Amino acid sequence: MTVLLLPPVTGSTVDLGVEPLAVGPRFVRTRAMSRWHRPRTGVQFPEDRVSYIVWCGQIVGSHRPGGLLTAEEPPAGHVVCATCEGRAIGAGQEQQTPGGRPLVFSPQGLTPPRHCPGSRTALYRLLSGGTTGACLACGDTHPLRAMGGPYDSRYAIVQHGPGAGLVAPCPFHRWRQPRLDGDGVRCNCGRPMPAPKGAR
Repeated sequence: MTVLLLPPVTGSTVDLGVEPLAVGPRFVRTRAMSRWHRPRTGVQFPEDRVSYIVWCGQIVGSHRPGGLLTAEEPPAGHVVCATCEGRAIGAGQEQQTPGGRPLVFSPQGLTPPRHCPGSRTALYRLLSGGTTGACLACGDTHPLRAMGGPYDSRYAIVQHGPGAGLVAPCPFHRWRQPRLDGDGVRCNCGRPMPAPKGAR
């Protein structure tokens, strides 16, 4: 079964060899994606390459044969992007499946970052010996290194994962803009980012 696609409206210049698709598969993803998505619009390129814009805003396509996966229904145990599912159903692309599907929606910035926000910055307290520092953003101890090139040279704490004492996120910027404020960390917007009690 295929679904009706919306016209790929854009303000950008489009090559005359590109054709809009009127219908597409129910679900698409690439091999690198962790979940299935619902296509919103699609285009066919002259070299037999197809690309879809899915409801969550990503572009799903592949330059390699077999890189784009399509499905009538995701295999058992596979998750579906909740943003795509909700918007496709809300826009009337099709009716909600009785019983639903396992959905996944992971808003960016709500979970702690993969790398501590103090990584590769001057957010550290120098420890004895001068070659290690205590990260002010997470409390862990890591080596210090010279970093950057001739135009951005600095002495900073190495990149590391967030420790147990990771500072609280800013309600607006999460962990994206920490800065040194005395002996603590504050968001660049001025809001405090305190460490958990008992973590330091």
